[in-house]
Amino acid sequence: MTVAHDVFSETNPAFCTYVLVAFTAAYVSVNKDGPEAPLAYLALPLALSGDLAAAFRGTNKNTGLLEWLQRNPRVEVGLAARVNATIDIVTEAIRLACFTRVLEFAEGARLRVGPGKLKKSANALSEQPAQAIKHAERLGYWFAMTGSTRAVFNVMGVTV
Repeated sequence: MTVAHDVFSETNPAFCTYVLVAFTAAYVSVNKDGPEAPLAYLALPLALSGDLAAAFRGTNKNTGLLEWLQRNPRVEVGLAARVNATIDIVTEAIRLACFTRVLEFAEGARLRVGPGKLKKSANALSEQPAQAIKHAERLGYWFAMTGSTRAVFNVMGVTV
């Protein structure tokens, strides 16, 4: 039996909302202020990229962003193109997350987990989508431990 991989389903706003909530919840567990919205534009493309899945092996929430990047310098290769290609996808995920109230904006354009609830049926995901959610959680921990949004962008070699 051949298993088809549906890229469209993994880039739709509903699935990306799950990924974004996982990222935000992990970030908030370290830094109660929540991530500034621009961090979502880095986290989602990295978490959703199947070609980077191997870079997350052997890591946990305590690995840290700098150590992860030192182990996997290829993550930064083509990062700007990856981010630019997913701007609309991330924007739609943020919109849907806020519309459904699973996320909300706080002062300073920070994302926070909102009062809305996600359906638990997402737990029945196949391996690659489930891994995207785990990767987003790790990025949430790592970005929060790095400090500021500016520090994350600097470590990632991204300028705005």
